[in-house]
Amino acid sequence: MFRSPPRPHTGPATVVAVLTVVTALTSTWLDLSSGATARPEPLDWAIWSSTVPALALAAAGYVLSTRLPRHLMTWLLLGSGAVAAANGLGAAYAVWSLEAHGGTLPLTAAALFVGARLGPLLNLVTPLVLLYFPDGRLPGRGWRVPAGLTLAAAGLSVAVFMTMPWRLLSEQGTAWPGVDLPLPDLPDSLWLGVMPAVPVLLAAGTALPVVAFVSRFRGSTGVLRAQLRWMALAAVINGLLILLPLAWDGLPQDLTFVLSLAAIAAAVLIAVGRYRLYDIDPLLGWTLLYGGLALVVVAIDVPIFVVLGALIDEPAAAVLAAVAVAVIYTPVRERARRWVNRVVTGRAEPYEVVSALARRLEEATSPDGPLHETARAVSLAYGSSYARVELDTADGTTLAAECGVPRDDAVVLPITYRGESIGRLSLVPRGRLAEADQRLLADVVRQTAAAVRAIALTEELQSSRTRLVSGVAEERRRLRRDLHDGLGPSLAAAALKVEAASNLLGRDPATARDVLGQVRSDLGSVIDDVRRLVHDLRPPALDRWGLVEAVRQEAARFGDGGLEVRVHARGEAAGLPAAAEVAAYRIVCEALVNVVRHANASTCEVHLAMTGMRLEVEVIDDGRGITPGSAPGVGLIAMRERARELGGDCVIARRADGGTRVHATLPLGVTV
Repeated sequence: MFRSPPRPHTGPATVVAVLTVVTALTSTWLDLSSGATARPEPLDWAIWSSTVPALALAAAGYVLSTRLPRHLMTWLLLGSGAVAAANGLGAAYAVWSLEAHGGTLPLTAAALFVGARLGPLLNLVTPLVLLYFPDGRLPGRGWRVPAGLTLAAAGLSVAVFMTMPWRLLSEQGTAWPGVDLPLPDLPDSLWLGVMPAVPVLLAAGTALPVVAFVSRFRGSTGVLRAQLRWMALAAVINGLLILLPLAWDGLPQDLTFVLSLAAIAAAVLIAVGRYRLYDIDPLLGWTLLYGGLALVVVAIDVPIFVVLGALIDEPAAAVLAAVAVAVIYTPVRERARRWVNRVVTGRAEPYEVVSALARRLEEATSPDGPLHETARAVSLAYGSSYARVELDTADGTTLAAECGVPRDDAVVLPITYRGESIGRLSLVPRGRLAEADQRLLADVVRQTAAAVRAIALTEELQSSRTRLVSGVAEERRRLRRDLHDGLGPSLAAAALKVEAASNLLGRDPATARDVLGQVRSDLGSVIDDVRRLVHDLRPPALDRWGLVEAVRQEAARFGDGGLEVRVHARGEAAGLPAAAEVAAYRIVCEALVNVVRHANASTCEVHLAMTGMRLEVEVIDDGRGITPGSAPGVGLIAMRERARELGGDCVIARRADGGTRVHATLPLGVTV
């Protein structure tokens, strides 16, 4: 019986998430009920800047708990959400008690302490995430001591903030004297000496985790690299949020804080939970692009506006500054887009890759050239450290070219041309091959396959022409040799014997008749030699019976050995070109010879089909079939060459249900 896998135990995580949501909603209700129009520092930002992150962190932590309920990142999100919710509730309760009830409600002092001083604990979220992301472990054992020092430094800065007197914490001091919890009564000089160290401690508590993250990122591959890229996206967003107030004067600080924590929570959820893990490239690319462009616009617009404002009136300066920014923006955007695409995805622009490859393929003169260029283009297009291209040739050999150092994690993809598998492509992509990547790959490979096939066909054509010329010369030489060495002496001997017989005819008729009998026998041998020569040039059976009947006669001859051969013809065979007839007849004869010699078959079928401008020849048997990977013999090569000499094709393959199939297509040149 099938049993579904046990569901993760999310009970504790659910309790924490629900309590966080209830706390956040309670904070919202208290804040709205207090009727306060202004909140004293530092409670002026604690409510909303804690409540909203609390909801985001709790939601991300709960969703992650459904997959990884015991993961450190799950509880870091849930714990951070709970701290943020408690901070918001304390601030809202303190304001509600002090503004609406005169501070008479219980736990007002505790709420004021929590609302004003618990928030800095959230500063520990970023160092912890950078140290333990994404698997909940440090990058290595050597990071234990640095991690401890880092967290100690960050924790010390938080402790200073939580215990510092009100008179030093807020410029105005507490709005409600006597309400705060009792704190260590230390001299102000001590606190003033410690306060400058707080930013240093915070910086140290962030710098080392950043180094740890970069170290982990540099040594990552595959899934780990994709996970770390999501956190890199969150880091980019946080960096832009830090710089955003430069471009947007008056931007609320609590808004940037909320967006910062939300970005980290989303990155942890997606990366650790592996939700659409490999969709990072577009987001990271557009974030870098438009975030950088925003900074460029600010950097250009502000100086131009200041300079023009000093020379002309302010409205005109604003218009001219806008025009100048618009003129500069487009080329800067295009250059930045290309740079970002190269940095983020590790690959060049698809159009540039395809067009550059097309130019190189035009200059290639051998089949190896396109393969080397394609390997380089694929490596460049995908930012791959290794790419290899293999193409199978018609003669059974394999052409190959590679770029980079071979690796075991290479992805092998088939190369097809006109529906036929002609090779393989191996590469090590930097991430999952998206749909756009696959389209680019198809375009690159399509160009290569066409170029290699064209070059191969050109070489085959040249080789065929060479063989044809050589064959004609060899045939003439053979005919000359046969005529000179065979027929010539035989006819000369016959002539001498006839002359001798004529001399003997008057005085010795009996001897003359014997000599003439020898001449008759010699001439019979000469006639056989002539017939053999004629048969080699063109089988006489074709002239006597035509292609179909000649094939039937040949099949009957092979059938005498126990092989059942059936011949099927379709279409009108009269008027076929002589070259096509000879090629078809020779291919059938050679195929039948192979069936008898190698196939161990009991039946064989020959199909001849005349369809319009082509003649199709098919020979199939029920034998043991061609051994996969075996080198083609002389007979198979001869069949292919006969078809290609006429511009046709001959495919010899193993049948799925056993046996061998020979299929030749011969163009006729004229309609039959």
